[in-house]
Formats: sequence, C-alpha cells, structure tokens
Amino acid sequence: MGILFLITFVVVLRNPIGFFPDSQGYYEMHIIRTPGYPLFLSAIIAVFGDNYQLPTVIFQALFGCFGVYYFINKLRSLYVLNTFFSVCFTVVLLLPFVSGLKIANNILTEAISYSIYLIIIAKFIAFFITKNKKELYCSLPLLALLLITRYQFVYLIPLALLMIFWVSFKKKQFKQYGILVLLFLSLPLMTSLADKTYHKIVHGHFTSTPWTGMSIITPVLFVADAEDEAVLETTQEKEFFKKTHYNLVEANMHISNLNLNPNETPTLYYISNYANLQMGPIFKNADEMMDDSLSRIEQFIALDGFIKKVSKPLIADNFTKWRRIYTGNMVFGFGGMKLALLYIFIAICSFVALLKQNHNTYKILLLISLALIANIMLVSIGMHAVIRFTFYNDWVLFLTIFILLNSLNKKLYES
Repeated sequence: MGILFLITFVVVLRNPIGFFPDSQGYYEMHIIRTPGYPLFLSAIIAVFGDNYQLPTVIFQALFGCFGVYYFINKLRSLYVLNTFFSVCFTVVLLLPFVSGLKIANNILTEAISYSIYLIIIAKFIAFFITKNKKELYCSLPLLALLLITRYQFVYLIPLALLMIFWVSFKKKQFKQYGILVLLFLSLPLMTSLADKTYHKIVHGHFTSTPWTGMSIITPVLFVADAEDEAVLETTQEKEFFKKTHYNLVEANMHISNLNLNPNETPTLYYISNYANLQMGPIFKNADEMMDDSLSRIEQFIALDGFIKKVSKPLIADNFTKWRRIYTGNMVFGFGGMKLALLYIFIAICSFVALLKQNHNTYKILLLISLALIANIMLVSIGMHAVIRFTFYNDWVLFLTIFILLNSLNKKLYES
C-alpha cells in the first residue's frame, strides 16, 4: 500500500495542473461558490502567494492519500477486508488521482471533497458495525465541512439518521441517541448559517450561495411549452420565459426542436449540452432582467431568487416531461439501466438479508449502495449526472465484490 501511495504521489506531481471555468470562481471567492474550497485556496495563497499552485496540488495529493488510507485502515480494523483485498481496493480508490479526472491536479472542489467523503463513509461503517457513538460524533464536523464544500452530500444526513434508528431499535435504547439525532437534524441549519456568514464577511450580504435556482430551472426550460407562459405571474417572468423559450427553439436547444445524432436521445443531448443550456439563453436572459442599479453581487442574489420563483410553477406544469429527463439523467449517472438495476438489487437484497440476520456484511452493502443511489438521485434533479458529480461512489461495486469474496474466503478457511 505504501508503494501504491508513493506511485500515486509521483504521478500526480508529473501531471499538469488543471484549470477549469469554475476554478477562477473559487480562486476569486465568487459569490456563487460555496465557502469550503475558496477558503482552502485562500489559506494556501496566504502562505505561498502567487506560487500557490504546486503546494495546492501537493496538499491535495497528500490529503487524498490520507483519506484512502483512513478508509482502508478502518475496513481492515473491522475485519471487513484481508490484506490482499485491501491492496486491491486501494488501487480502485486511487484511480481518480492517476487517471480520468486526476482530481488532485485540479483546482476544483472534488480535490478535497473526495477524501473527506471517504473518511465520513468509513466512520459511518464503523458506527453501523460497532455501535460506537464516537464515530458519528467525529463525523459531524467533517460532514459540516463537506456540506459547505459541496452541498450535494446532504443525503448523508438521512443516511446517518437511518443508521441511528436501526441501531437504537436493535438495542432498544432510543434515548441514548437523542443528542445525535438532534445534531444531525440541525446540521443543515448550521451549515446554512456558516454559508451566509461567510458571504456576509466576504461579499457583504447575509445570503446563501446563490446558484441553486439555475440548476433547478435548466431541465424544466428544456422541456417547457410556449403556452406555459400562462402559469407565470408577473410581466417580467413572462418576458423572461418567452424570450428564453424562443432562443432555445431558435438555437435547436429545446426538446421540441433538436438535431439529434442517430443514437442520441433528448436526455443525452441535455446531458451533453447542460452547460450551454444553462450559461447560454437561460442565464443571459435572466441576467438581462436584473436591475442595473444593483451591484454585480446583488444582481446574482436577485437572479437566484427570480429564477427559483419562476421554476416552481413551470415544474408543476411540466412535471411529467421534467420527470422523464430526470429519470434518464439518473440512469445515465448510474452508468446505464443494467447498473442501475444492479445497485437497486444490491440494496434490496442487503436490506432483506439484514432483516433476517444482523450481519456486518449486509450492513456495509446496504449502507454503501444507498449512498451511491442517493447521490445520483440528488445530483440528477437539476445538474447533469456526469462523472465529476458521481465518481465519489464508483468504488461501491468493487467493494461489494471484495467483501463477498473475503467472506467466502473466511468460510472456506474455517471449514
């Protein structure tokens, strides 16, 4: 394992640093970026100045290796994996650093959120197996940090509550877990307060990060009909909708007027052109509706509120068509219908088996399969379920196989 970490570190240092359209927003602490990663970058810049790039990559690589090590070590201490399968699983967890996304080399949130996520999942597994409340208490500040870095992981809160319910039900000790339940339930409020406080200090406005509305409205404008103008209230809302719908149709970017490739579906078009849809007619037209007397930060805040208000009646009026895009987006995030059915099958079988026998293997398989399913379901609501948002759980199928093989190996050895 040490050799694998060393090879990973060398490969990361040899790869170039990746800058993306989002990178500048984190570097400049833009209003539409959540505070976690911008604060991390600002801390490194405060120490290294303009030479921050290489130290950032080095830290991200070291922290990434630590996250993988912690996860593996926790599984080994719980006797989930033997030495051979631990090495195999280490290879799987390190792949995002050396191939594909090359996350440690990127100035993006996944460079640190992947490692935090692995540590939290390790603590969740440890609690589910050992019933040691300390594991969940320690996971709370990490989860808070993860949520202010990428809010897509909010699904970990209901997942933790399900584990607490199961453990307390089995032990018949509900009162002992009351504080934990309250802490997890209050976590969204606390992270929202931290988010707003950050924006107040940095941007002068006590507001949540204003970009959620753009993610929500993009798929519904992709499918909405021209007649849906009638469900909107104000003249400004109607004008925005009419202009945006016209622009999307004119540019062949609306579901009613697409130039699709032979094997391309409307959902695949939406996924491939999500950024063009969102930052094209949708953002430009909404931005034009904003009051010129406002500062640029105030315009972003007002734009987000405006978009959210427009989204609600449009989703309600186009729910069936929106749901088709959502379902297709979700299946794409799983990697296809076969894999989607496989993960659902693993979750259901694990749950049924756990009801019959309180075995650690079933607990782990249920937990990790639910984590994967919940992540994709949440991401697919608005954003395109591309690998950047779904890779966090790409190891689930491998761990499932390794755990089952490890259990089989134990049985054969014991017999």
